Amino acid sequence: MRKHLAIELDDRFPDARYASVATYDAHRSSFTGPDGTPSALTDHQLLPDRGSGNPYRQPVRPGGKFTVTVMDTPAGRPNVLPLVPAGTPEGVEGTAVYRIYLPHGTFRLPKVTFVQGRHRVRVGTCADALSSAASAVGAPSWTTSSAGEGTPPPPAFSRSGGAGLYPNPGNAYPSTGFDAPPAGQVLVVRGKAPTATAGDHARPWPAGSAQVRYWSMCDNLWWGPGEVVANPLPGGGVDPGCRADFDTRLSPAGTYTYAVGTEEQRAAVERVPGVTFLPLSSAAPTARHLLILRNMVAAPGFAEAIQRVPVGSGAAHTAEVIGAYYPKAGYCGLDVLAGSGPEGCLES
Repeated sequence: MRKHLAIELDDRFPDARYASVATYDAHRSSFTGPDGTPSALTDHQLLPDRGSGNPYRQPVRPGGKFTVTVMDTPAGRPNVLPLVPAGTPEGVEGTAVYRIYLPHGTFRLPKVTFVQGRHRVRVGTCADALSSAASAVGAPSWTTSSAGEGTPPPPAFSRSGGAGLYPNPGNAYPSTGFDAPPAGQVLVVRGKAPTATAGDHARPWPAGSAQVRYWSMCDNLWWGPGEVVANPLPGGGVDPGCRADFDTRLSPAGTYTYAVGTEEQRAAVERVPGVTFLPLSSAAPTARHLLILRNMVAAPGFAEAIQRVPVGSGAAHTAEVIGAYYPKAGYCGLDVLAGSGPEGCLES
């Protein structure tokens, strides 16, 4: 029985660009409690414990204490998240996720206490147990591209919600599936970058002229859970399929340009001024992939924010709302990109 169950998460505010706590239902999706309480709390929404300060609300040092309670009757209380919705079958679990982006130094995991009536039980933290997630989905079934049948049509981004993939409600995600580029080509993606907060320190939000807290472009595999590309490198290490705001080249006008291609094309791409390389999967370079543009926590005055596009909107409406921030994409010969730059690859 989960009646009157509460889960307390005790922690200290990290020194990081962003942090949040969220709960998810048995289908790995966000939800709202019976009184409309959303299942996520972003750092600047958290109230500190008595005697502490929140560095995301006021200019104080990180390290102050906060407590989040997960319970079945939030009733609009501060620092409270809902348990999985009522009526969830016994034995079907929900999930709590604690996110930290770009921490400065080390941080600790929250202390977890189960509370039911007068009984309090502290539970230990453990390593991530999602390593078997791929086997739960099943063996990958690669979808090959139409590379041998000419150049595929250019992909178009639309507003997705990320249901079933533990989406962060603080984010908004335009995404598009795409076929791997034909031999000798890359996929070029271009758009205006929102201004973002910088560095890896906690600071009050909203922050000056920043339109978002953080943004990134990620290349994922299309199958199963849509895992992010992660290519092993010859000298050791991994090339992740994500490029965040701080490692994306921008033009003087604030425009980004990504070229999605194989690791063998990386050196040639990186020689093109203003272009950022984004890798296809080395294990399945001809498989269908998924590009996701992440915009995290839009400022209230950011009129073209992706957050203003209704989830499920098609490409046309998404482009209409966000204007110059809409990412245009098209296939291009690597020789054309190297010789003429991105201007030779995309229609104006």
